[in-house]
Amino acid sequence: MINFTNLDRLEDGLSLLSRLIDYPEKTTYADQLLPEVIDQYPKTDQKAELVTIVQELSQQTHLAQQEHYAALFEMNKRYPLYMSYYRMADSRERGVLLAKLNMLYEMFGVSVKSRELVDYLPMLLEFLVFGRFKGDSRNQDVSLAFQVIEDGTYHLLKNAAAKIDDPYIRLVRVIRNELRGCVEMEGNAIG
Repeated sequence: MINFTNLDRLEDGLSLLSRLIDYPEKTTYADQLLPEVIDQYPKTDQKAELVTIVQELSQQTHLAQQEHYAALFEMNKRYPLYMSYYRMADSRERGVLLAKLNMLYEMFGVSVKSRELVDYLPMLLEFLVFGRFKGDSRNQDVSLAFQVIEDGTYHLLKNAAAKIDDPYIRLVRVIRNELRGCVEMEGNAIG
């Protein structure tokens, strides 16, 4: 069951995490990012690790950030940020899941105008930020997005065991742990 109070508290954090796990733009790791993380990121168990990750990635040049990101996520089929790819690859079942995610986005007022597939981790995080869930009796349907992220990040981290110290892989772990705090099982938060 989704805890929407926790999800609301994490909204600004998820927006930032979406930006950080996406392809680095020139402004992604600009000088104002570290103070923004320190001052505005919600106080969670993951904040200290996130600050460390931002410090590490900010030390790289913009070109080095892009090369690092591309080599890790875009030119390597072991760690794609397409969360349903791990379990379904390019199967028909994945197409059905992508269609369900697209319908879920539309159901909660999120229009997709991107070339990326709807299971792309930054897009899923943006859906959790911009979706209009309050007061909607269907809001627990959002659990599909959480399930896709949980499964995809599990497999990504499993595949990346040899790169567990890479700042981007650690960022995936931060995202996973933050979202686990928004899911309840039998009255207790997972985490």
